[in-house]
Amino acid sequence: MDEQKRNPNRNANRNVNHHANHHANRSLFRQVLMHLPCKTIGAAAVLTAAGFLSYWTYLGINQGRLLFDARRRPPRELPEGITAYSHTIPGGMLRGYVYRGDAHCAVTDLLFYLPGRGEDVLETMQFLHWLPPEVGFATFDYRGLGHSDGSPSEAAAVADASQFLLHLRRVLPGTRVHVVGRSLGTGVAIQLADLQDFESLQLITPYDSLLELVRKRFPLVPLRQLMRHHFDSISHCKKVVQRTKVLLAEVDDVVPHACSERLMAAWPGPVAVETIPGSNHSDIIAHQSTWQALSDFALLFARRPDLDAHGNRLDETPTPAPAPDERVAANDTGGGQEPPGLPVAAAPLRTDGAS
Repeated sequence: MDEQKRNPNRNANRNVNHHANHHANRSLFRQVLMHLPCKTIGAAAVLTAAGFLSYWTYLGINQGRLLFDARRRPPRELPEGITAYSHTIPGGMLRGYVYRGDAHCAVTDLLFYLPGRGEDVLETMQFLHWLPPEVGFATFDYRGLGHSDGSPSEAAAVADASQFLLHLRRVLPGTRVHVVGRSLGTGVAIQLADLQDFESLQLITPYDSLLELVRKRFPLVPLRQLMRHHFDSISHCKKVVQRTKVLLAEVDDVVPHACSERLMAAWPGPVAVETIPGSNHSDIIAHQSTWQALSDFALLFARRPDLDAHGNRLDETPTPAPAPDERVAANDTGGGQEPPGLPVAAAPLRTDGAS
């Protein structure tokens, strides 16, 4: 304190010296640039631009595999109670899985699960023992992931989900279907809601727009021009008529709660929301309370169709369902599919996915 009193201008002098040094450094940098040959500066600029263009080109060409984290997995035996499914796609076969826990108990409700980015669905299925015996489960590997062939894309994921669901309706007639999407799969689930009717929709850690989510991570990349797979859920959700519930992780560094909240704010109807205690984005599916919440919501509203997503009684006048010709048929390029209006006939569960 005494030193500061004896030298009141010391700090001011330090600031002046700092600015003087900064100015001198900038002047030196300008002098160096002035003495560099123009060819050298031009070559550096060209190399920098070429580096950006090469990176952007790589992202543009490989965006499907990067977005879906497409990794193949070695073949393995299916656990007990799980039946294989497949249908033909360009480049090979798409593979899925159907679970019926108790062969002696009729499946009244089915969770149709659309997985997250790079998710190993067979690992996820190890938690199915937490489901009630009357609740079945079905899921599949996106193209290029797990045991499925082909190249992943937004359109292909929606088309494959629609074709698989049509197959499930044929082999499990009378079973109530509840679609569950997780993370990346929430965008697929929301689009599927416009293609087919089902009892309820449940979204685990959903986002409003995958394009906007990725743009925040890569601000220097012209993603709007490069990305072909936008997963614009906030636009697609306008047509959803199914009862809907959102499950949030307590801590989520991948899909911030603000993204999920923007989606819910744009939802055309009521949305039930539940936060899974002690969970994060990666491990939310490994919590028993997650599976309890999924099955409770499915069973409650399947048995009480007079209730909305919050458990309140619906108006006496039911909401008219869209006409069949207003439904958009999924355009699957790997073998076609039947229109949703075809009658469903009882048939044994087949493993080849034949229509």
